[in-house]
Amino acid sequence: MTIVPRTAAVRTQRSGALPTSLLGPHHLLHRPQTPEAFLLQSTPPVPQQFAFSAELPGDHPLFGDGVAAFHDLLSAVESLRQTAVFAARRCFRIPESRRMVLTFGATGITDVEPWRRTSGSAQIALDLRVAPADIVNGVPHSLSCGATVDIDGRRCGTADTRIAFPTPLVHRHHWNKGRPESAHRAAELHGAPSAHHSPAPERTGRRSTRNVLIGMPVDGVPGTRDDGLTFPVDVLAARRVLPDASDAYTTALFLEVSRQAALFTATELHGFQPAHAVLSHWQASFRGFADPGLPLYCTVRPADGTAAAGLRRDERERPVAELRLAFTQGGRLVSESSVSVLQDC
Repeated sequence: MTIVPRTAAVRTQRSGALPTSLLGPHHLLHRPQTPEAFLLQSTPPVPQQFAFSAELPGDHPLFGDGVAAFHDLLSAVESLRQTAVFAARRCFRIPESRRMVLTFGATGITDVEPWRRTSGSAQIALDLRVAPADIVNGVPHSLSCGATVDIDGRRCGTADTRIAFPTPLVHRHHWNKGRPESAHRAAELHGAPSAHHSPAPERTGRRSTRNVLIGMPVDGVPGTRDDGLTFPVDVLAARRVLPDASDAYTTALFLEVSRQAALFTATELHGFQPAHAVLSHWQASFRGFADPGLPLYCTVRPADGTAAAGLRRDERERPVAELRLAFTQGGRLVSESSVSVLQDC
């Protein structure tokens, strides 16, 4: 991480360190609202402002692996997530014993042009606001995080997330409640293919087979809809390539699988070309917990029930596929989302 020298104008700012395994060199500045917060390195439970900046990776094994000539939206979302974790532990004093549980996530591209990759380097900047909620004894049990995204000084995107930090007892209660249901119904999957063939990387928007996180569509999965394409999720591959590999189910997994499955589906339904397509909108809600030891499936269908109804045109008459996704485990709904795929032609 690069430390920014303090000047008279930024004496109330504090630099902080985020994991650099995927983000690379970056700046993170916290703007505490009180002098005490700056001196004591903790804040009262009120909204806080952060500024994040980094150079967008061009040859990263994950973020630089897209077949389309766009910067990876996943890098912006991961920056937001890691800033939220930093704020939770360092600023709001949320104990390490509390697991981070994602309840809502959304991101969108508001201007496509700055996202186009060029031969030179590009700088991404996030202006973030982290707001605490459900405060008990001065410690929040959840955080709402919002960010605007700029690339090379041009506003071009947004990102939002809500994260809960339940106590170990509450976390264990919800985990024990959801897992038996999933495990019982997952037994019905006996006889379904145990080894799934992966699609060609370019059909999922990737160049490397290593980064493909879905299998080819399968039929007959109990608990999934029959009006869409159902993809098995390769959780082991996700652990190898995605951020925060210690936790099988992160924002990155759901976003990346959503993108790959949506690109594949848009190709099948509308003839989109992944090399000229970009995920322009993603919004997801989460229910309960997913279990790393059970199969996870993602079912994609047109937003309005039919392929024709799920296609619209943007203001420049470019086609946009509107899709709905459902993640299930043993037939139990884990997450559902809406996505938009823009064909840039």
